[in-house]
Formats: sequence, structure tokens, C-alpha cells
Amino acid sequence: MVNNPTDTQSPEHQHLGFLAILGWVFSIVGGGFYVYGYFSSGGATVVDWPTLMPEWASAFIPTWQAELGLVLSIIGAVPLFYAEYRKI
Repeated sequence: MVNNPTDTQSPEHQHLGFLAILGWVFSIVGGGFYVYGYFSSGGATVVDWPTLMPEWASAFIPTWQAELGLVLSIIGAVPLFYAEYRKI
């Protein structure tokens, strides 16, 4: 059988599909953590954002839950872009 790159049953295609699902899960969970952290009055941040960024930008990361959500959302974007890159 010839290796067809558009074959949806190939192991590589299934692996890329798993990466895409994993990326979406990380992004959704991260978004949930970010929204919870933004609207809650949780603990202090891990990084002192007002010294590293302008005050208006650091206001978007008020708690450690929001920081965790932001990191998870960024980590979740990596497999999504990798899966799309490998399809080309």
C-alpha cells in the first residue's frame, strides 16, 4: 500500500490529532484558570509584574491562578501550531 499523506488512518495523522486535542484541552483549562484568577481575590502573584511591565498590563494578571491560566494557555497553543505545521 502506498503511503498517502491525506490518509486519516495513518499513525502520524492520529498522533497529530491527539496533539491537537491535547492542545485544546490545555487551552480551555488555562482559560478557565485565567478567568477564575482574574475575578477572584486569591493569593499574590508569583512574579512581581508591576516591576516588569506597565501598570495597565500587569493589571490583567492579578493572582497566581491567572498566571497559571496564562501559562497553560500558551503551552496549549504549542501542540496546536505544531500539528498544523506538520500537516503542510
